[in-house]
This record gives sequence, structure tokens and C-alpha cells, in this order.
Amino acid sequence: MAINNLAAGKLDTRIMLLRPVKTVTGGAHSVAYTDYKAVWANARQATFRESIASQVQLQNETYTLAMRYIPGITPDWAVRMHGIRYRVMTVNADKSAGSLILGIELDNTITQEPTS
Repeated sequence: MAINNLAAGKLDTRIMLLRPVKTVTGGAHSVAYTDYKAVWANARQATFRESIASQVQLQNETYTLAMRYIPGITPDWAVRMHGIRYRVMTVNADKSAGSLILGIELDNTITQEPTS
């Protein structure tokens, strides 16, 4: 997907960005996720070429999300899309073009539910 191709009509999938909240309890580190912001994105299942370029392992549950630029999103964040959590694997932010592209994959490692 071209970074400058973010017409409002193409942003057709509602997603929730999940911010990591790290805590230390008795020396044990844990990460929980909290709802950060609901945004509209263009979600596409990643192609093999995109998977190689973004270094995300190609699976049935690997997507590319294109959305308007939001500062501060990093690969330790997560995304909830259609009620399912995905890990952010790659972030391609272009502040001057006003766009953000995330490579995400199904996250089976998160055991704690996001909180609001």
C-alpha cells in the first residue's frame, strides 16, 4: 500500500490501539494492555513480499494496517481488530505524509485481557 494513498473512504476497519502498561510486582515484570485510541484503518492481509520487507513471519493472521499518523506507536504495542488481539511487529511512520503503517500478527502470547 502506498503511504500517500490514505483517502478517508479506504479507512474502513475500526481498530483499537492498545498501549502497553508495564508493572513490577515483587521483582516480577508483567505487561498489561489498556485501550489507547479507536481509529479507522485500512486492513489487508499481508502479502509474501510485504512479509519479507517488514520481517514479519507470514501467517494467515498477518495484516498490514494503514492509518492516519499517530505519534508514539512502537512495536511493543498491540491492536484489537474484530475482537482479536494482534501484536504490532513493525511501524512505518511518515509524519510529513500524515500516515502510519503497522505490520501486525496474531498474538497468542498475551494472556491478560486489555482494560479500559
